[in-house]
Amino acid sequence: MEKLVLCLVLFAVVAVQARHQFPRVSERLGEPFRIGEYIKVVCTSELSNERDHIMEKSRCGEPKDVFVQLKPNSPHELVSPSAVWVKNCVGICDYDNEGSCIATETKIRHIPVRIYNGNTNKESCATYAVEEHVKCGCCALSPDHCVSPRVFNPHGHDLEPSSLQM
Repeated sequence: MEKLVLCLVLFAVVAVQARHQFPRVSERLGEPFRIGEYIKVVCTSELSNERDHIMEKSRCGEPKDVFVQLKPNSPHELVSPSAVWVKNCVGICDYDNEGSCIATETKIRHIPVRIYNGNTNKESCATYAVEEHVKCGCCALSPDHCVSPRVFNPHGHDLEPSSLQM
């Protein structure tokens, strides 16, 4: 008899667990969120489509605008502007989060700046050299080990070693 009751209780617990679904995001809107926390939801085709769209936009491909700080050469100098947008290779590669999006071709861009010297209380004009990425590719190794011919373009085609200008 005890075994029968135990079996019924276990069956009831399993049945309740099987019917349990994760709450939808809309059910949690009144609760506080922490940045970066997972909120389990029911998988839907709408969420899958949105995920696929986000991943496609995040792929390594064309260089994207990133904000880069222009650091002064001396502690008594101020550079204006202190930061600029430049093209850099960033994004997801197709190597299960182990690949790196790297520049396969770069150029030097000269940014016109004003430099204020705090010691002399004078201002001068100059150009500030920043590296800008022209072409990107994915590497299955760490960026330090990505040398020709181990660089791949994001569409799965090998790049010719002669086309790599790093």
